[in-house]
Amino acid sequence: MTAAKRPVRTPAAVPVGIIGAIALGLLGAAAIRDALQTLDVVKGTSWSGWLADRIKLIEPADWMLPAGIVAVLVGLWFLIAALKPRRTTQWQIGDSSVWIRPKDAARLAAGAASEVGSVLSATTSAKRRRISVDAVTTTDAAHVGEELEAAVTSRLAPLSRPPRIRTRVRLEES
Repeated sequence: MTAAKRPVRTPAAVPVGIIGAIALGLLGAAAIRDALQTLDVVKGTSWSGWLADRIKLIEPADWMLPAGIVAVLVGLWFLIAALKPRRTTQWQIGDSSVWIRPKDAARLAAGAASEVGSVLSATTSAKRRRISVDAVTTTDAAHVGEELEAAVTSRLAPLSRPPRIRTRVRLEES
């Protein structure tokens, strides 16, 4: 059995690829329309001829050199963004090919927190390498915090790189 591929973030250059594909499709449609116009299937003037006439009217201006430099830099940025490795968006469970999203790990942490006897309610949130657990209790907050951290750590132990766990316990006001 082969291991599954690592889930990674979408590359930053994807929007540029989509825009480029749309532009290339429009250019192809214009070329087909000009070919049909040349064969007298479509009446009217050539779109590429109209564009060539407009380009002839453009004179060099002071803004063109800086705009060209900016265009080259943006292009290089997209090239680097397309080639650089992307970070993992999910957490691996052990050495298996099973991956879990951080928000699902937060749900596991919430389940573990709710099993602690003196916790009335618990909310969790997950960041890239951290899970935050906010719990409400009616008893000793320090003791419940230790129990809570132990329960959540135990529940998330199967992860290959368990995240940092931050717990915050507050007393319910009567």
